Amino acid sequence: MHTWQERISRVGFFTSAISYAAFWLADIMRPGFVARYLSVHLFLLAAVVFGAWWALCVREYRDWPFPQYVIAALFGLLLAALAWNVGAGFESYRLLAVVAAAMGPALVLSLVRSI
Repeated sequence: MHTWQERISRVGFFTSAISYAAFWLADIMRPGFVARYLSVHLFLLAAVVFGAWWALCVREYRDWPFPQYVIAALFGLLLAALAWNVGAGFESYRLLAVVAAAMGPALVLSLVRSI
């Protein structure tokens, strides 16, 4: 049984995340279409806030296993790309940093799910 807080936070998270993606894509297709009036990152901030609230409402982290793995994989790819771009000064350790960054979200997810 889902509580009213979990329902509201889940709807708020998905609405904010989808709105962020849609407005960001619209702004890429036509620069300034959205950014001229408001920052699309406000939707990202709302998604983070609603996501944190939703995470606090979930009683058992074994709910929704597939989306958790998908999100961990996406964050792993994002962190790997960031580590590759930022790690230009680390030359010999760059590949190791990319692999460690890519594995980070999967390790955190496995730790959280083991609790």
